[in-house]
Amino acid sequence: MRSRASESGRAWPFALLAIVLVLTGSGVAAYSLGYLDRWVCDDGTCAAQDPEAAAVPDTPAAPVLRPALEAVTGTAGLDAAAVERAVGPLLSRKALGAHVGFAVADLTSGEQVWSSGTGTFVPASTLKIFTSLAAMTSIGAEHRFRTTVVRDTSTTGTPSTTGTPSATATATTAPAASPQRIVLVGGGDPYLTATSGEEARAAYPRRVSLAQLARQTATALRADGVTAVSLGYDASLFTGPAVNPQWESGYISSFVTTPVSALWVDQGADGWRRSATPDKQAAQVFARQLRARGITVDGVVAATKPTASEEIAAVSSGTVAQIVQSVIEHSDNQGAEVLLRHVALADGQPASFAGGVAAVEKVLTGLGVPWEGNRIYDGSGLARSNRVTLTSMLAAVSTATELFDRYPVAGFSGSLVTRFAVPGTEAGLGAVRAKTGTLTGVHGLAGTTVTADGTPVGFAVLTDRVPVARTTAARDTLSRIAARLTACACGTS
Repeated sequence: MRSRASESGRAWPFALLAIVLVLTGSGVAAYSLGYLDRWVCDDGTCAAQDPEAAAVPDTPAAPVLRPALEAVTGTAGLDAAAVERAVGPLLSRKALGAHVGFAVADLTSGEQVWSSGTGTFVPASTLKIFTSLAAMTSIGAEHRFRTTVVRDTSTTGTPSTTGTPSATATATTAPAASPQRIVLVGGGDPYLTATSGEEARAAYPRRVSLAQLARQTATALRADGVTAVSLGYDASLFTGPAVNPQWESGYISSFVTTPVSALWVDQGADGWRRSATPDKQAAQVFARQLRARGITVDGVVAATKPTASEEIAAVSSGTVAQIVQSVIEHSDNQGAEVLLRHVALADGQPASFAGGVAAVEKVLTGLGVPWEGNRIYDGSGLARSNRVTLTSMLAAVSTATELFDRYPVAGFSGSLVTRFAVPGTEAGLGAVRAKTGTLTGVHGLAGTTVTADGTPVGFAVLTDRVPVARTTAARDTLSRIAARLTACACGTS
């Protein structure tokens, strides 16, 4: 009989081999996944380094999806009387206040079928549907906005360099080193961020950062022996007032929105407040990042892009389609106002509130959206003086087929993630896709759903005289209206 010691002695080489194979495999896996690269440093230290995202964010491949709204064969259309029976009683609920409007359209034909309520309404953030539709149409879904750094090539000042002076140079005869002039040029990226941290990489659309731009800039400067610069910043792409005169005075200080700028980082957030000068703040962040990379920055001043200049660094935003997705889904006021100005530029208008509104009107009326009666002052819907007709809102919803899969989904995403959670709203869960609108006393919901008998419909429900004490009840009632429409067998066949 073999002893246990003998068996143990024979087994240990195999155990050792297994351990070696496991460690080797783990090392190969770690190397192939890039984990070891995070600990490799140029200066020989072992400080962890996160990989930097690309200067142009990746656009994920579009999945192959079944259309979100697909008409059922044989459906003749909506029965107006059936729609009225389904949602009419909810429209008279006290929670909605004294001024309520509702309209519904059959998306298979595009025809408005039934409406209730008169006059015009404060749209609040449902106005972002107008802005987003105009942006997708006039700018283009795949367009990106570039933030750049240029250097002035019109001057011949001696750049500041490192190294030993030539033997012929003396302290009394050598020319004074002058910093090279560079300019940070804002391109209207609404989601430019300060650093490429995990949060920026995980965001949608993926953020590009000033840190990436600073790294490119420092590399280009050092390649030319430049170690000192003067820094200008150019936010002149947008014009007109940065704060809309129709907005309430507390919007900036209460973190509701930021003064609109073609150059900002993290949408002008500065700790727990909004920067009053987001372009200057961005330039100051950029200057610190250049200094951290060995470039001396001699002053930060407002400037314009030099006529004689060359681009030395650039980063590009996500696509317009991705930005629109975020604006619609999260009701992003800052992103909407930036898009408004880009719509103006695409139409040859001044990139201001007035120019953007004029361009949106031109684009939407060109798509067949009626405009008579509308009074619009911004792109986000923050202005309480905005007014829209139910007809124009419903027409925009029905026209904006490219937005159908970008709306929040009831109970699942964006501004609808916590909605449709009360009794009577179950039918709408996962079916209703709509943009919310909320100001004090103002509530709206506009989007799409599919009725119980398979008819895809567009709808808009707006109310702008809701007592503050009934705010929660008003939101829940809007959810019930959309759910009741979804549960309705309202087809005419």
